[in-house]
Amino acid sequence: MADARATLGSIMGTAGRIVPNQRMTFEEAARLDPDEQAGELVDGEWVPMTRGTWRHGEIVLSIGFLLRLYAREQPGWSVSVADPGVKLARNPDRLRGPDVAMVRKERVPTGKGVDGWLEGAPDLAVEVASDSQSISEMTKKALEYIAGGSQMVWLVDPEPRRIVLFTPPNQVKILGPDDTLDGDDLLPGFSCKVADMFV
Repeated sequence: MADARATLGSIMGTAGRIVPNQRMTFEEAARLDPDEQAGELVDGEWVPMTRGTWRHGEIVLSIGFLLRLYAREQPGWSVSVADPGVKLARNPDRLRGPDVAMVRKERVPTGKGVDGWLEGAPDLAVEVASDSQSISEMTKKALEYIAGGSQMVWLVDPEPRRIVLFTPPNQVKILGPDDTLDGDDLLPGFSCKVADMFV
């Protein structure tokens, strides 16, 4: 335990803040207070994340609600929101937190801290664009999820009310508010108007 404290102490400054460009593992990241130091691990480097806007939260809730309704009708699925930790790579460690994630129930992690984070990418990952995220940053995340095993990724862009849909190995489709989003082979029977995600 003393070694763990010493390692964490070398990563954090005297004021309890992360030292930039310092390498970090999943286990060290799990010891951070998410309310004080929210962020993600990108190739072992801690990247702080800002709070989402109210509108961002409304959209995340709408998407989570639609997927939860589907999961209630199709047993075997679990839906999580609010940036659940997903471990995408090791050495260096890559930890992401999708706005909404959906996985088969047998994959749902149990435990606390690092043991409560998902191993590998979710079957469906959803990222809702925030004010501080660029399209290139979101696309990078989508490709990481696909490389990690996601069968589908939705990048949700609130301003034009559109969804960029990624499916492996390299398919990309853009849907506008009047288009219908369906779950394809991953979520058979799931269907909704894109506009319904922005109400």
